[in-house]
Amino acid sequence: MKKLFAILISIIALTSCDTEALDPGLNPVAGGTGGGSVDATLIVGNWLYTDVETNTTTTTTVSGTPVSITASVEYVSSNAIMTFNADGTYAITGDLEFEVINQGVSQGNQTNTFNDLGTYTVTGDILRFNSASPSNVTPFDDTTTLTITTLNTTDLSIDINGLSTQTTGGASIEILIDGFADFERQ
Repeated sequence: MKKLFAILISIIALTSCDTEALDPGLNPVAGGTGGGSVDATLIVGNWLYTDVETNTTTTTTVSGTPVSITASVEYVSSNAIMTFNADGTYAITGDLEFEVINQGVSQGNQTNTFNDLGTYTVTGDILRFNSASPSNVTPFDDTTTLTITTLNTTDLSIDINGLSTQTTGGASIEILIDGFADFERQ
C-alpha cells in the first residue's frame, strides 16, 4: 500500500506540473464558464510565466474504498516562455520551478522543462492546445479547461480546471485539479 501512495504522490506532482490553474478572482469573464469573449488577437506574442498555483485532489478507489490525497504546487521561479503566433501555432520552452506540497508537507522544489509546440485556438474565452510534439508534453492536457480570465497588452491569466478518471489494475483513480497561471508579455 505504501508503494501505491508513493506512486500516487508522484502522479500528483507530475499532473500538477502539467496543469496549472488560475485564480477565478482575477477579472473573470462570464464567471469563467467559457461563455465570455476575449480579443484573441491580443494573445499573439511572448508570455513569461510569473505565477502558478494548483490544487490537486487524487482519489483512488480500490475494492470500493476511496482514499484521497491532496497536493498543491506553488510558483518559485521561471524562464518558461509561451509564444503564440498569429497563424495559430504556439511554442512553450524553458524551465518552471515550483514547490510541491503533499498532504500539507513540502516535498521540496521541482523543475519542469517545457519544449512543446503545436496549434492553439481561442473560442470565446476558452483556450485549447493541440501539441505536435511526439512525446505530447504540454503543460495542459485534454481533460483540462483553460479559461482566459485576463488578456490585455501586458497580462494574461488563465483559470485551469480539470477532472480525469483512469482505471488501472482494478483501481479507479480520479484526479481533480484547479488553480491559476499568470503570464506577463515579454
